[in-house]
Amino acid sequence: MAAQKKNRYGGYDYGAGAVDGSLAYDFNHPALNPEYDDPFGIGAQPEQAEWTAVRTRSVARQRTKQSIAPVTVLGFAIAAVLLVTSILARVQLVELSATAAELETQLSELTTEQTRLQIEYESAYNLTEIEEYATSVLGMQKPTADQIYYIDTSAADKAVVIGEPEGDGLIERIENFIAGIGAYFRG
Repeated sequence: MAAQKKNRYGGYDYGAGAVDGSLAYDFNHPALNPEYDDPFGIGAQPEQAEWTAVRTRSVARQRTKQSIAPVTVLGFAIAAVLLVTSILARVQLVELSATAAELETQLSELTTEQTRLQIEYESAYNLTEIEEYATSVLGMQKPTADQIYYIDTSAADKAVVIGEPEGDGLIERIENFIAGIGAYFRG
């Protein structure tokens, strides 16, 4: 084995004797293994491969015409419509919120007014004032004993149960039913 060189860091430099290809033994190669019989000629390779230079001509790169896909345009249009709709819905929501706030303020004012009117209403029906108004202004009087009459309801109540008319047989009921159906469709 050949002596390996040490690199400047004190270790061995394994890449100093770099080899192109593989260092593995090719046992099928006739130079390494003369006893190998190559019946198909796989191991025989030319000594030097011929390299042919292929000239490439640089072609001016053509600019491709860029276009926008119709689906993309449709997608942007739908997104724009949704955005405008969302903004309009937000505006309506703000308007409704303002209207609701105004209505709540109006409701609280009306509730206060209702309480005040209820108090006035209850104070307007003072029984002593009503009695005084009736006697002095309208000329009404309290009833005397001879103006009071009592009604006697000691008599027993009586009720009569009216039964179904007799003579309604099965045939008469069927005739009445058919007549009712006929009257329904005629009228």
